[in-house]
Amino acid sequence: MTEELNISPRKRQITRIEKAYNKTQEMHLSTKIDKKEGFIVEKLHTRTVQFSSNKFGNIVPIQAIPGHFVTSHSHVNYFIDLTMLKSSQEDAKKCAHALASQCEEVDPIDTIICLDGTGIIGAFLSVELQKKLPASEHKKIYVICPECANNGQMFFRENVEPMVYEKNVILLMATVTTGISIRRGMECIDYYGGNLKSVCTIFSAVDDVDGVIVHNIFTAEDIPGYASYQRRDCPFCKNNTPIEALVNSYGYSQL
Repeated sequence: MTEELNISPRKRQITRIEKAYNKTQEMHLSTKIDKKEGFIVEKLHTRTVQFSSNKFGNIVPIQAIPGHFVTSHSHVNYFIDLTMLKSSQEDAKKCAHALASQCEEVDPIDTIICLDGTGIIGAFLSVELQKKLPASEHKKIYVICPECANNGQMFFRENVEPMVYEKNVILLMATVTTGISIRRGMECIDYYGGNLKSVCTIFSAVDDVDGVIVHNIFTAEDIPGYASYQRRDCPFCKNNTPIEALVNSYGYSQL
């Protein structure tokens, strides 16, 4: 009992995630999962573990599920579940406050472009940014979301284009794993004549993309052992560990 009390919160957190991960591996080794034959399929959410931010403490918790997952760009060993942070008014407001605190040196913003379902956070972020300006300098801040073609190309309709053209823009995202989505966003903003001033995201596994700093609340260091792999380098695939779900910033589809 005395030993448990002396263990740091960080160590206890790592121990919990190791147990969850080991449970995942045991399931793959000992259980044949077959929906058609009526076997019970473990629900991924039962492995969920919460983490805090090294940078912001317990301002908001982040949830992650260990396992073998596939994104559109890579294989990852955790699914970062941001559902509550993007959907809860209280959590979204806290996220916005944390992100705004990192944008104090940024020129006054005209537009926040929201990807990955971050519109609620974007609205609160606009309020937080307004607070940092003298009352005489308050102005409209547009909060918009691009449309995406089947090939992933982002675009705006003509009625929205004026909110980007020659405007100071923040690109707001939920998760950044490889930086590919950020580059697409940067290309879109450049195409429509906007001026990218900052990139903000809830979770990011990279510090910058093409020299642009990625402001975040959580990093890969907050999640012990977090890793992203190219398909050819994925250790799970090399060990013939089945893919458990297809994931993106909106959620997961269990296989």
